[in-house]
Amino acid sequence: MMEEVINTSMEQVIYVIHVIWNEKQAQAVWRQGRDVYTPYLFEILKQAGIAYDAWTPEAWLGSRPKGITIVAGLDDRKDWPELFRAYCESGNAVLAVGDTYGLDHMLGVQQVRKVKEGWIDWKGSALADGLQSSFHFFGSMLLKPTDGVETHGTITLQTGAETAHPAVTVKAYPHGAAAMLAVDLPRTFCLMQQGVPVVKDGTPSSDGTGAINDDIFKTDDSSVLDWNRDRNSIDGGVPFYLHPIVDEFRIMLLRLLHRLGESVSRTFAQVWFWPEGLEAIGHISHDTDGNVSEAAEMLLDRLKEAGIKSSWCIIMPGYPEPIYRRIVDEGHEIALHYNALEAEGNRWDEQLFNEQLGLLKSQMNAMNVSVPIKMNKNHYLRWEGDVQFFKWCERAGIVVEQSKGGTKQGNKGFLAGTCHPYLPVSDASERNRLMNVYSNPTLAWDPPIPLRCTAPEARALVDRSKDVYGVAHFLYHPATFKMNENVGPGFVDLIRYGEEQGLAWWTAQDMYEWLQLRRNVEARVENGHLVISAQRECKGLTVLLSADAAAPEGGASTAVRRVQPVERMGIPLQQWILDVPAGRTSIPLKPAVSVAG
Repeated sequence: MMEEVINTSMEQVIYVIHVIWNEKQAQAVWRQGRDVYTPYLFEILKQAGIAYDAWTPEAWLGSRPKGITIVAGLDDRKDWPELFRAYCESGNAVLAVGDTYGLDHMLGVQQVRKVKEGWIDWKGSALADGLQSSFHFFGSMLLKPTDGVETHGTITLQTGAETAHPAVTVKAYPHGAAAMLAVDLPRTFCLMQQGVPVVKDGTPSSDGTGAINDDIFKTDDSSVLDWNRDRNSIDGGVPFYLHPIVDEFRIMLLRLLHRLGESVSRTFAQVWFWPEGLEAIGHISHDTDGNVSEAAEMLLDRLKEAGIKSSWCIIMPGYPEPIYRRIVDEGHEIALHYNALEAEGNRWDEQLFNEQLGLLKSQMNAMNVSVPIKMNKNHYLRWEGDVQFFKWCERAGIVVEQSKGGTKQGNKGFLAGTCHPYLPVSDASERNRLMNVYSNPTLAWDPPIPLRCTAPEARALVDRSKDVYGVAHFLYHPATFKMNENVGPGFVDLIRYGEEQGLAWWTAQDMYEWLQLRRNVEARVENGHLVISAQRECKGLTVLLSADAAAPEGGASTAVRRVQPVERMGIPLQQWILDVPAGRTSIPLKPAVSVAG
């Protein structure tokens, strides 16, 4: 997961975000068969659309690049504190994540001890203004700040005991700043998104709303969230996971980076999550349990009424040919609904998974229908082990997997902490590499059926997904359209509500194609230019810049379609919408405004 270190002379090109980590230390831990989460920090930045340069301690020391340096690992040199003090005093910023790395004095803190789990109480901090989650974390440093150091939030221990130890500190220097984020952000993201290995039934909620101990191994058995501290309710109803903790941590991190950028008079570019300035995406998938043709027809009629395309997860033995043809002809996606439910005579087995996928493909081939089958969701959200199923998907060519989610009334919502499709990490035997399959969590199923998801709960999930710029993913079983007369009208109402909030409804294939295109685009501010590097042509690319970054004069670049002020993540910014070709596009900014990198 280590990124190539850029060795370009800093006198010619100024890059803003730098990350130091010690890969040699990570390799030693991997050889012991233990996980290393630190490199996932690179993916956190990548997923946020932030360009960065990764450095070994030795390489960074040789160049001391200007801008913001994120410290995620150092070597045993004794003079790092003085080196970083001089770095900040010369107009740069430092952010230490999850550890002080021996930089206590220059950071303005004293390390007390580490804790494995807890929560953050932000106490009105501007870093968390408007954010609503519990900020549950896994790994943090307890810190004692020195006089004059700005602090944000406090740590609550796993026992529930409140402390005075800050979550974030910022020490001002005459021309720079040094900040400390106490939380082990990469470990928190990975544990929350992927959970722990499923080797037994999970622990149920004490209120009876989350009876996951049902003798069926499922993805919700892996959850690390807390039934009491991480759930909320709508209008006094059943509590569920209403707030996306991972996504709010991401917003807090971006706010902190912008704050540090302002402190050193530097701006950086962010490739926005979605094209054309979209704030969020909606996604509808279907699990075709029972394969009842009449129910499928009713759902297809509602999809036509709503005017959207959806993703159909087909459970074997599948539908009759007329149903398949209508699904395909009306532009919907064909996907697999892998059945490993033992009560239905199946098993958790890669060979069976491939057999079911092969049968679905053969049914399409028999109709001379050429459609890619690239998405899967497991029947009853079955899961066993850790990342083995993701490896099955990689080998089978599945690129979007949607089994992460809850199966009970009280654990719907953001059970994986996020509504952004993410790349999971493999195990230590593969050096915790990024896997080649997106996990797109399922938030809720079959609204407005009260025992599954009420209409107000569904709208709240749309709102919260939009708040964090993610994907509002709802599962609808076709059978419910036949069984419950309220589902059809409620479905159309939910689609309309999402559209009113600005969501575009996409299939899983749509999401995958955009996410892959976006991953291969970088935007940087270099020497007064916005420089975009794209491996392929990208239309509707959206890039965010600081509000004071000067837009080009009219006609300065044919790539720029529109520039407008926006507020994203609670920050006033400029939004640029561009059509960029493959290769490098350099757009000059107005020289009247100083942009230092």
